Amino acid sequence: MRLIITDIQKLIGQIKAGGISLRRRFVLYIISAIALVLSLIIFLLNMFGIMNPVSTQVIDALDTQLLSYADRIQHDYDKLAAHSISFSKQIEATVQKFLTKNGIAFEDLKNNSDFLSALQEELYATVYLNMQLAPSSGVFYILDTTVNSHSDTRLFNGIYLKYINLNSENTVNNEIALYRGSFTTAKTGNLTFHSGWSNEMHTSFFDRCESEFTDGVHYILSPTVEIPGTWERARYVYVPIRDPNKNIIGVCGFEVNDLYFQLSKKANDGELGQLIGALLDEKRGVYSGQFNSNRYNSEAFDSVIITEKKGTTVFDLQSEKCIGRSKSITLGKDTFTVALMITEAQFGAYFRRGQITTTVIIFIVILVALAYCFFISKKYVAPVLRQVEQIKQPKKHADHVKIREIDDLFTFLAEKDTAHEEQLKALNTAKHAAEEETRRTKLAYEKALKEYELAQNEILHLTEKQTKKIDLEDYEYFICNLKTLTPTETRIYELYLDGKSAQEISAILSIQENTMKYHNKNIYSKLGVSSRKQLLRFAALKQHQDSPGSTKT
Repeated sequence: MRLIITDIQKLIGQIKAGGISLRRRFVLYIISAIALVLSLIIFLLNMFGIMNPVSTQVIDALDTQLLSYADRIQHDYDKLAAHSISFSKQIEATVQKFLTKNGIAFEDLKNNSDFLSALQEELYATVYLNMQLAPSSGVFYILDTTVNSHSDTRLFNGIYLKYINLNSENTVNNEIALYRGSFTTAKTGNLTFHSGWSNEMHTSFFDRCESEFTDGVHYILSPTVEIPGTWERARYVYVPIRDPNKNIIGVCGFEVNDLYFQLSKKANDGELGQLIGALLDEKRGVYSGQFNSNRYNSEAFDSVIITEKKGTTVFDLQSEKCIGRSKSITLGKDTFTVALMITEAQFGAYFRRGQITTTVIIFIVILVALAYCFFISKKYVAPVLRQVEQIKQPKKHADHVKIREIDDLFTFLAEKDTAHEEQLKALNTAKHAAEEETRRTKLAYEKALKEYELAQNEILHLTEKQTKKIDLEDYEYFICNLKTLTPTETRIYELYLDGKSAQEISAILSIQENTMKYHNKNIYSKLGVSSRKQLLRFAALKQHQDSPGSTKT
């Protein structure tokens, strides 16, 4: 390799000195021109991505986006399911407490409006709090009982709250309406009535609940359905409510309507422009569901047919087609399809833009080639022609013709030994300089290494000194029991680490002071600490030991 580099350097030197034959020089110029043009073409085509087919570029971009989009949807619905399970446990506890306090069984609630209204008042605060905490557009619970068992339509009692006038996925300041529930519940919560309000609910859930919630199924995500009495469509996360004997006595969960899905499931627009995201469910080869664009959340786009064509996925939305990619995910016990796509018009525009870019690049390459040819002509062909003309002149002008090949051959042989001696001397000088630089670098490295070791020993000494102040047995107990904290207690623990006070945490989580004291007591008890100061000291030591490069004691 070194020999090849040396030969190339010699060749370049000979070209600059005019010491190479005119014929070989001409060949080298032409070869370099071809290499330059080819390199420029390859560079520009790679830089603008034109060497890859347009469809491949689109699919690669969509595949990259789809992975993160599907993971986000999976995470969001798993999070909503966790909220639903917690919500169910709270309702179960409140219902049993109410029944025990009044000395009745669950069956005694049927047709008893006073008990059912009183139970709704007991449950309202729990429903309202969970609605504030969960990422959803509505919350509900339905009990397998009613105030009117003689109704022609089978009805069920419960509370269903909905946000109205959503304008962002942050629902903190949005107004809440009562969609299902008693007048007493509306009065208790100072709520307005939804335009489709009714006292009780109708559902087919209890006809199939036992078969739906088999072993290992903790929640169910429904297909997209129309909400009765409204213009809205929504999906529901269902979790069963059970009595102490594990019998299902109700269901609760959260609503995700089309508007909330649109606001919370936006895709990251990139070089392809606006991306259309969807969560679809399949029935007999036809897909339907929710889109992150209001334009597609309508009956006109409720039947989607998905086909594969030339390495791309085509989404036939009946009135128009889209190009994209899809991925199957499992939510609850069912499989859903996450899709990310662009319209056929966007795809066509992207394809045309690629054609225009290709045309422009070819035009640029042609211009560069022409300019280079002109340069070669001026640099080489013109001198050759001038020398040819001089040769044609009378003999008295022949001395002006300069052909260097023979004359330079003897000069080159005579100067060869001198050049080698000079080159050897230069190499020896460079060698001594490199050895001196290596020696200085080694000394500097050894000095820096000693300073680093001293600093490391000092840090280790300080860390051991701080560790000795802490009872290691208490600290080990603290570490082992961190995982026993509930999600709410973990959240409070994290807020303490952020420097928040108990009063600030109560405001952030929208909980009462007594509830906060209750959680503090549980946290201190589980972690074996007696004060917030001790808790923060243990937490700081844990963060230090978990940091990269730390020495664990």
